[in-house]
Amino acid sequence: MDRRDFLRAVGGAATLTIASPTGRTAPADVYDLLDLLEEAPRSQVIERVVARIHSGLSYEDLLAALTLATVRNVQPYPDVGFKYHAVMVLHAIHHTTMGVPPAERWLPALWAVDNFKEEQAEERRSSGWTMAAAPPVPTPAPSADQARSTLAAALDHWDVEAADAAVVNYANVAEPREVFELLWQYGARDFRGIGHKAITVQNAHRILALVGWEHRDPVLRSTVAALVNFYEDPNPSSAELREEAAWRQNTALRREIPENWLQGRLDAAASADVLAALREGDTLETGSAVLGFLKDGISPVSIWHALHAAGAELLMTDPGVVPLHAQTVTNALQYAFGESQDTATRQLMLLQGAAFIPRFRGMSSRARRGVAGLNEFQPVALASPAGGADALDEIFSAGRDARSQAIGKTLAYLEAGGPVQPLVDRVRHHLVANGTNTHHYKFAEAAVENHALSPRSPWRDRYLAAGFAYFNGPWNRTNAMMQGARELLEA
Repeated sequence: MDRRDFLRAVGGAATLTIASPTGRTAPADVYDLLDLLEEAPRSQVIERVVARIHSGLSYEDLLAALTLATVRNVQPYPDVGFKYHAVMVLHAIHHTTMGVPPAERWLPALWAVDNFKEEQAEERRSSGWTMAAAPPVPTPAPSADQARSTLAAALDHWDVEAADAAVVNYANVAEPREVFELLWQYGARDFRGIGHKAITVQNAHRILALVGWEHRDPVLRSTVAALVNFYEDPNPSSAELREEAAWRQNTALRREIPENWLQGRLDAAASADVLAALREGDTLETGSAVLGFLKDGISPVSIWHALHAAGAELLMTDPGVVPLHAQTVTNALQYAFGESQDTATRQLMLLQGAAFIPRFRGMSSRARRGVAGLNEFQPVALASPAGGADALDEIFSAGRDARSQAIGKTLAYLEAGGPVQPLVDRVRHHLVANGTNTHHYKFAEAAVENHALSPRSPWRDRYLAAGFAYFNGPWNRTNAMMQGARELLEA
């Protein structure tokens, strides 16, 4: 299955409708629903949205209204993270929705509604911010080339007000593909927010493909605000700072990549060598190492494979929130690599992906002492045949050391030829039942996609099995809010 076939299979197409529990669908006024989401108290919002569902609300309208509510009420300041995850999680919420049984398909979006209300309240407490009215489009409108140059200049100068107006103007005269060709580059520019800027651009691209380009302005304004957040640093346009060092180096290095770089060979041994470089090199050395592999004729696919493996090793070494981003950010950069049609952008996504891994390694005291080799952990024997439900019951068992046992049992299951989809279905079932934060959704969907889009190899199964260091399961408590939403839907 290639990348585009996979995305279609998990709901990447823009047309989707989920029937309400009564079996009916009906159009809804997105902006009326937006008012409900923005104004209803958190204690009432789920009940009121479920009432709309029973009256025929379509999933498309709920996703559109939720997207608008999040970007209008939660800003990517002071951090591209924390409360801003209410925005960045939305594409993962959609993929979970498309992957669970019909009876559960409203639940991820309802979880996201509740999460939005929590983060909206935090924004109101901390800043009182809401998105201002969109700046007017000038008359006559600039040409696409002029508008692009203006937006690029605003992003280069890290000017949030200029970028806000410029992205509206550019999106008014350009095709969606042209807008994102520019934004992919800036999403990978710096490591502030531990890579969340790349995730922000990925989320905007995927969500607008679903809810429609007519909703572009608030989504794109939120996105560019994230891209020019330089935290407490001096303005990077006037200083050469550490956060952009890899970008500066890799922008120059990519010019040395051979013209036939996409025709390189798949090579498992080379992937192991790339992984070794990622374990030891600093953020500048890894870009140079990847250039060397491309010059030697190694396929970018083999390099992405090693990047995913490196992220899995970090999570196995230190199963926490920061290390898991090595996988979610690599997922976002590979998504940009697949969507971009610009050679320079694609090359930079690969080089920046390699540059980001050492930054994550440096943020973990455990990883700085050495990572757990992905090839070193061993399968745990299953009592049941790998193809059956009993084997999955063994993997998803509760009790002492259940999570660590699940890693080894999953590896045994996959190495014995157990089918992947029923395993993923169980992951999503427990995600919906037990998930309590945005990272549960973001990580699970990134890990599943990383596995699905990677070449077949023993390592591929190892980094899916490593996901159980963070996946939800019966070892987590049932999410009480989700149980209440389930009961409302079934009433």
